[in-house]
Amino acid sequence: MTALEEEAEVAQEPPRLSKAAKAAAFDYLCRALSLRAAPSPTEAPDWVALVEQANRERVVTNLHVAFRDRGWPVSAPDDLKEYLALVYEANAEQNRGIRRQALELAAILRAAGVAFVFLKGANWLLEAGEERIGERWLSDIDLAIAPADWQKALAATEAAGFKPAADPAIYERHFHYVPLARSGDQVTIELHQHLGWQRYLLTVDEVIAAARRDPATQNAPRCGIAHRFIFGSLHAQLQNMEYAAGTFSLRDLCDIQHLMAAHGAELDWQSIAAFGHERGIAAYLAASLYLCRRLLGTDIPAPFAGDGAAERHATRCLMQHRGNLRPRLTSYAVRLASLLDSRRLAYEMNCERAPWYVRQPKVALGRLESVWRRVVHGRRTPDSPFDPEGTPREP
Repeated sequence: MTALEEEAEVAQEPPRLSKAAKAAAFDYLCRALSLRAAPSPTEAPDWVALVEQANRERVVTNLHVAFRDRGWPVSAPDDLKEYLALVYEANAEQNRGIRRQALELAAILRAAGVAFVFLKGANWLLEAGEERIGERWLSDIDLAIAPADWQKALAATEAAGFKPAADPAIYERHFHYVPLARSGDQVTIELHQHLGWQRYLLTVDEVIAAARRDPATQNAPRCGIAHRFIFGSLHAQLQNMEYAAGTFSLRDLCDIQHLMAAHGAELDWQSIAAFGHERGIAAYLAASLYLCRRLLGTDIPAPFAGDGAAERHATRCLMQHRGNLRPRLTSYAVRLASLLDSRRLAYEMNCERAPWYVRQPKVALGRLESVWRRVVHGRRTPDSPFDPEGTPREP
């Protein structure tokens, strides 16, 4: 390659975005997604940085809906509009297929006499209107199975042609079964025995008993509104290690925003707060609410108002996100914490409620085994924050 060709190649490389540009784009993204603090139509962010941040947070489709419904910025380039529309339409078609798959799965389980409830994004998908069907990105279908019907559920899905989509050995002590798939389906399905490593904080039986059904979704059981918020917060703050690491998922916060906007009248915040204090999870519920307030402008429900610890946690998360507290080190710390997480290990060793002198040695042994599997054999634990190749993801 000649010197002239080298110069031409360098000239074609896109310039690296500065931290300031990324921070400004993220702030703009949050205001664009907010239902209350939308940016001025004449405001012009760095559009490349905005798309980068939206992709990083997995809210490109949410951003399209926000601009479509509330008006496009005056200076928004045509290729940005085309890109967002293209991604949205592709996701809408994908979600139509996922919804058909979820309803078919529900019919299979009902025919087998299995009690179950859909979890997480599947709840949103089953109630979404056609005009917003592409707004949320989904990667699988999660549902919880009544403990008494677990074997019936496994037999029914196997008879329907579902087969393991990963190594079953990895999931032997996991809270959900190995992901299952059939030829032609859009995504895998995950049958949950428990709602995370914290099986006693919110139980499957409680969620199934309070499930919602309506003819519009062929009576497919969905989580009750309060349980959607509680489980979403627990999954983010504990399962994904966000509370310990000081991180957050903007996509998950958009789910809370949607829940409060669409179902606010059904959310009994006094009961939710009382439940949180009774189960020792109030701090995790408050953390999600305060992050949602700081980033998307939602209100803090009265029972959670004035929570200084939650306010400080939100501040810490935003400082780390903006790069003031070494986000790369934070990223690696999350991976290490996940590898050694005592909650996960106590669950795997089935000793969460064992006496301290029994539980601690088992957890210590589990840590040694966890490190051995990861370092020597390269085996990840399910839902590990390491990518499939074992390389830590960039923060």
